[in-house]
Amino acid sequence: MTDFKFAGKTFEVRMDNGVVFHNTYAAEGNKLHYAAIDGAAEGASEDVELHVGVVAAGIYLVGWNEVSGKAVAHVMDFNTGTITGYWSFDAGGGRLGEVHAAKFKEVK
Repeated sequence: MTDFKFAGKTFEVRMDNGVVFHNTYAAEGNKLHYAAIDGAAEGASEDVELHVGVVAAGIYLVGWNEVSGKAVAHVMDFNTGTITGYWSFDAGGGRLGEVHAAKFKEVK
C-alpha cells in the first residue's frame, strides 16, 4: 500500500473541454481504469499502468501511455481539487499536444 492520496479510490474528473471521467486507481497507486462518462469521448475506457511522482505535499504528477499512442500527464493537486493535464497524440504525420484544466472530487 502506498501513501498516494488517490490510491484505491475513484474520482469524478470534469475537464474544461466538457469530458467527464471516472478515474479508478488501484490500491497500490500503480494502475488506473478511466472511463469517459460524458462529453465527446463518452464510452472510451482503458486500463493503464501509471508513473507517479510526488511534486509537493498533496500534489502528484501522474502519467500514462494509452493503446492509441496518446501520452497523458496530470498534475493532481489535492490541496485545490484541480488537475492540470497535458496529452499528446499523433496527428497528420506529427504530434499535437493540448493542455487542459479540470476539477476532481472523490466518488463515494
